[in-house]
Amino acid sequence: MGKMSLPEADPETLARVLQFAISPAVLVSAVGLLMMSATTRLGRAIDRCRSLGRELANPAAPNRAALNEQLEITHKRAHWLQHCITLFGTSLFLSCLMVFLLFLKILAGWPVGTLVVAVFALDVLALMSGVACFLRDLSLGLLALDIELSPHLKAP
Repeated sequence: MGKMSLPEADPETLARVLQFAISPAVLVSAVGLLMMSATTRLGRAIDRCRSLGRELANPAAPNRAALNEQLEITHKRAHWLQHCITLFGTSLFLSCLMVFLLFLKILAGWPVGTLVVAVFALDVLALMSGVACFLRDLSLGLLALDIELSPHLKAP
């Protein structure tokens, strides 16, 4: 079998490759920051679940109903964040795949243009879904805070 080699690319082709690769690279950077934020929030949610679990282990704990409600909400938050991180990770993978496919198209001349468009669409869909999960976590976090602070806040 003959060895497959890529043709030597001229400077214009290399410039096009880099130009096409910049957008996915920026997307990777942005999604990476979102993922870092989500993993931090997941760690905090897990810590809060453990703290609430310790409080509930004490049979004499006051406000057990409120603590149980907060624990349920915080546990749901952790699962929403898990989905969020999975979707952000999927978006990162698809962005990298898109860069790889662009290199194959431009440097090797492979007919993968339609595949690039499909991968981009899936990438954006994963990102949007991850952001939706992230927003759901924020909503649940405020709900748990409302429960915790309700004895100290004036009724509306």
